Amino acid sequence: MFQFVKSFLKIIITLILAVSFILYALIELDIRYPSEISKEEIDSKYLLESSGFIEIDGVNLHYAIDGSGPDLLLLHANYANLIDWNPWVNQLKDRFRVIRIDIPGHGLTAADPSNDYSMQRTVFLLEEFINAIEVQKLSIAGASLGGTIGLHYARRNPEKVENLILASPGALNPRIRGRTEPVTLPKPFEIIAYFTPRLITESLLRSGFGDPDNVSDKLIDRWYDLLLREGQRDAQIARVNQYVSGDIDLVLSEITSPTLIMWGEKNSVVPVELAYEMKNMMNNSTRIEMIIYESGGHQLVQELGLQTGKDALKYLMKWRDDDE
Repeated sequence: MFQFVKSFLKIIITLILAVSFILYALIELDIRYPSEISKEEIDSKYLLESSGFIEIDGVNLHYAIDGSGPDLLLLHANYANLIDWNPWVNQLKDRFRVIRIDIPGHGLTAADPSNDYSMQRTVFLLEEFINAIEVQKLSIAGASLGGTIGLHYARRNPEKVENLILASPGALNPRIRGRTEPVTLPKPFEIIAYFTPRLITESLLRSGFGDPDNVSDKLIDRWYDLLLREGQRDAQIARVNQYVSGDIDLVLSEITSPTLIMWGEKNSVVPVELAYEMKNMMNNSTRIEMIIYESGGHQLVQELGLQTGKDALKYLMKWRDDDE
């Protein structure tokens, strides 16, 4: 019996060493599994009729503009892309000029040549983009990371922002809240840039849904394809390694824009209790409303796109009616 256990342990150790060697070789030789997909191939598959590109401080930024009316900017979550907003755009474009971007290192926006994915750099690029397309006033809707970016933009540009819609912003996540330095991630985490099975994307999405069975193959395939676009895996790892949400308690307290908070009751990333805390912290906002979705998880835009888009339209139209 002892000899069997000894032999079994020897096999396990040998396998671990072999796998470690293979993974090390992948990194040293810059071998990717699966291989990266060319920008041209991915772009031809996912460009929209309303797509455009603009160079902002060296970044080739992908955006889309649909409809006409007051300007509304949509900012997607980490790992997501501007196509995820389609259910919103289809409902809002008859009343608003809907602007959406792929945040650098996501979707069809290239990796940032500076390799700077800090919040300061991200907000700066957004400010430059907004100025480049000559937007004077706008409302902003942001999901998760996009919500946190929207908060920082609104704090720095209060004269421009008419309304905020925050869909499960992750800024109050206890793991990152109040930190001035990025969270130190285990070095093996970076292997994802070299060994990236589809299961990783599927697991990420399923963990963000209130009901994992609602994750469609089409959504998984799009996220996975865009992750494999040239340069995107390295960019997304770099963003995670550099992420600091800033002094978010102070930021929230200084927001003056009217705000709608959307949150999923089944949000396992940022628990729903934090939605109520966020609402209380935004005591300088001229008006705060909140919707809690009983069946929703963290990825509200992907899971409940039609419902959240409908509620966003109702909120924005009510604000316009009150303003008039």
